[in-house]
Amino acid sequence: MKKVETVLTHLLSRPTYAKLGEQECFRLIRKALPDPLRRGILFMYVKNRTLFFAMKHPAFKMEFDYKHSLIKNLLTSLPPLREACEGYRIETIKAFVSRFAPTAETRDDTEPKYRERAHPTFPLKSEKREIVEAFEGIRKSIEKNLRR
Repeated sequence: MKKVETVLTHLLSRPTYAKLGEQECFRLIRKALPDPLRRGILFMYVKNRTLFFAMKHPAFKMEFDYKHSLIKNLLTSLPPLREACEGYRIETIKAFVSRFAPTAETRDDTEPKYRERAHPTFPLKSEKREIVEAFEGIRKSIEKNLRR
């Protein structure tokens, strides 16, 4: 009976599952990076032997640029990274700020957030029924707002 590791490596070597090997390479690279850089990465991809990092914010990109040589050394020195990423022949590393960065959701509340300053005690000196009913509606609205 074959071991699970041998079956998985055999499956990952097939061209149909090449993306899984690429994702494993990216996972190991992300794991090897320092924590502040790791938090700033949205996604990674390889194109024309260049490893691209999509960053969440320009500050993360600046930190990436400062630690560019560290990342290059990690790729060449760590054996697990070399083995997982050997098929991609990464020569250069670049970073950019993605325009697809997640944004915080803003809720538009239509309810007023202020304290009612009016008082529902005002005299009604009108004799017309429509005006009295309108003022009674205003009075009820003020009382309702005071109860909140």
